[in-house]
Amino acid sequence: MNVKNNRLNQETDEKIIRTVYAMMTQQHRPIGKITVREICEGAGVHRSTFYAHYQDVYDLVEKVEQNMSRQLTESFFRKLDENAPARDCFAEIFAFIREHREFYLYYLTESRQYGILQLTWETIRDRAAAANADPRSFGADTQEEMAYHGIFFLSGMTAMVRLWLQNGCREEPTALYDLLRRQAAVQEAMTGW
Repeated sequence: MNVKNNRLNQETDEKIIRTVYAMMTQQHRPIGKITVREICEGAGVHRSTFYAHYQDVYDLVEKVEQNMSRQLTESFFRKLDENAPARDCFAEIFAFIREHREFYLYYLTESRQYGILQLTWETIRDRAAAANADPRSFGADTQEEMAYHGIFFLSGMTAMVRLWLQNGCREEPTALYDLLRRQAAVQEAMTGW
């Protein structure tokens, strides 16, 4: 494919994505209520063009999710690769989420339970596994125990981000990380009686 056609392909893809994004975030339309016909009319493309890019609306949303997850993970790892402290790495995640708050608010309330944060968590987990990270370095005795802690962390972080978004992202990303860090003490107080 030549560069001109590739650029046109990307522009068409972006028009389709922007149209669906607007329907989801500005019109507050559930994914299941968005039709291919409406997308094509809004983006100014033919149905055959839509189907050349996506199987259906859910496929489109999944690809957007994967793209957002990739960007979120890249920003996290960029900080990590700079040997930034954990606070800066997590603040990077929260800043990215705040920057794309309309998408995340919609996605975490209307779509999957974990979604993008799960994809990001899986990438982080896989990177730790590839580095042969000892589960004990994370406070777990075994990989199985690490899986339990991972899902607990993911669930809690997802719920925390959802609440933060619903409250208008009032706290700064670094303050959200500090809240996350204090969670261990709260958990100990709640379960240590």
